[in-house]
Amino acid sequence: MKKNLLITLAAVGMLSLTSCEDFLDSKNYTQANTGNYPAAAADLNKELAALYGVMNQYCNDPLQTPWLVWNIMSDDTNGAGGTGDVEAHAIGHLMTNKAELYSAAWHNTYVGIARANAIIYSVDAFDWSGNESTRNQLLGEAYFMRGLYYLWGTQFWGDIPAYWAAAAPDPCPQVSAKDVTFPHILADFVSASNLMRHGATTPGDGHAMKGTAEGYLARAYMYYQGFYNKAGELASATLPDVALPEQEGVTGPLTKAQVVSYLEDCINNSGAELISDFRRLWQYTNELTAPDYAYVKDLADAQQYWAGNGNKEQLFQVQFSNIATWDGTVAMGFTNMTSLYCGLRCDADESGKENGGPETLPFGQGWGEGVFNMNAVNEWPASDPRKKATVLDCETELQHFAYTTTCSEETGKYNKKLLPITCTQTTWGDHTDAYTWWGVFRKNNTTVANSNKNSFQGDHFADIILLRLSDVMLMHSELTGNPEMMNRVQARAGVAKTGYSWQNIKDERRWEFFGEGIRFNDLRRWSGIDGGENCEAALALEKQNGSKVNYTGRWTTMHHASSSWAKRYAQTNGFLPIPPGQINIINNPEVLKQNPGWGSDASDWNMISTPVY
Repeated sequence: MKKNLLITLAAVGMLSLTSCEDFLDSKNYTQANTGNYPAAAADLNKELAALYGVMNQYCNDPLQTPWLVWNIMSDDTNGAGGTGDVEAHAIGHLMTNKAELYSAAWHNTYVGIARANAIIYSVDAFDWSGNESTRNQLLGEAYFMRGLYYLWGTQFWGDIPAYWAAAAPDPCPQVSAKDVTFPHILADFVSASNLMRHGATTPGDGHAMKGTAEGYLARAYMYYQGFYNKAGELASATLPDVALPEQEGVTGPLTKAQVVSYLEDCINNSGAELISDFRRLWQYTNELTAPDYAYVKDLADAQQYWAGNGNKEQLFQVQFSNIATWDGTVAMGFTNMTSLYCGLRCDADESGKENGGPETLPFGQGWGEGVFNMNAVNEWPASDPRKKATVLDCETELQHFAYTTTCSEETGKYNKKLLPITCTQTTWGDHTDAYTWWGVFRKNNTTVANSNKNSFQGDHFADIILLRLSDVMLMHSELTGNPEMMNRVQARAGVAKTGYSWQNIKDERRWEFFGEGIRFNDLRRWSGIDGGENCEAALALEKQNGSKVNYTGRWTTMHHASSSWAKRYAQTNGFLPIPPGQINIINNPEVLKQNPGWGSDASDWNMISTPVY
């Protein structure tokens, strides 16, 4: 575990330095602007910090983040939470409960794009003589982040307004994601891969690396070919070359062979490594907790603890710091609110017993959202060691678990990868002091105060992992049909090696990344756009119908709130509604219009209240 676990990223908290165009939002979020900033090359580093900081702004509301939204939308996870958590339930049913459900996600996406464009189009206003590699690294990171925000935006909403200039045109209409936006996304990742250099940044410093860009290039390419081009099995498909727009670092069309070569460069030269034991990827193996958690006592005895934030398997992540408060001066996006949302459901059962005390050690209390679907858990072979490393079976592993009188879509199957973690030194009765193990670590090892005065809600600092080396390896096997990389991932997991088949790679991706927000878009690309109610994604999602859930302390079965998961997927292709406020600002359907499946028939998509099971 790294000695300095509480990373201070004060620069990330700065206000936007570039304009968020009015056509994309109704407010101006800037202080400095492109007319007076940047004034010197050093200012670009501040802009770069602000560019990464947008990821923390997403984190202000975990139910508007790509990782948790796609997790809940998948067949592996229920919205769950309490009977009043209509928003989480709506996401899980591919519905909404309020018109502007995703307005913050939309805003953050375009703030990120604007900040990236500001760097890209101002970098050569300065003299980089003798520092060309620094210039290229900075520019490469900006290209990567622009590609990332556009990737999230197109996977969220499909055809969106897009521009690749210092300032947005007026008007800036929706463009085809397939024909326009995705070639630009791929070009940005190619530029980033070619401009950055290995070793210039490391996983722990919060920056994208060359290997990060190479991995995301493959992720975007495979989604593009699978979803938009309906390529099917990529290893055997003849994939058309992708014509890319001209920009620095791009030399011509993108081929499948090039994507494979980028993956191999990441695997061989990025410095990333598979962590030896899958359990060590997750914070419950930290040195304060592991000695008293029977499941990982063997690791503690061998002093093989949590690999830590920024470990060698991480290729990209969202980082956090001890500056989050509820008072409005610094947003809660600088603590891992996803962990809080996904903690053991607070409140008590009919006997008055609560979760999150010594009886549930080492798993802490939270809001109970994003629990695993019972059918999905039952599909996972018990022989796979990753199952117990990922799924907390509360009834068998805890001394006591409360099915609370307020729970909904509860299964008692929680995500160990995201849960808050406690330790024996936890101040059980005082959530404000050192409730989580992070709070204990902070109190014992630093002079940094608990900034928001609430350890239960604020002491969560484990990275949100966005890309791991194992993903790069499995993408390589899926593209090539060569099982070597898949076999290395299987060997680390402690499961039998298999030969390549499309089904084997699908299963391996599901179990390796269970609960990490990857599955939903895998299903989409394996199905192809406009697959209807009988495509792989629709049928997988429909398996949630009839699954076992606990509602306010009694067991029942889950059903869809309006029609069916298959129908909602077929209606929407998995896309979210564009915030109506943005459409109203434009007031011109030739410029911006709503996505299919979110139109006039609100009975399909408007969840007025929590489903009663």
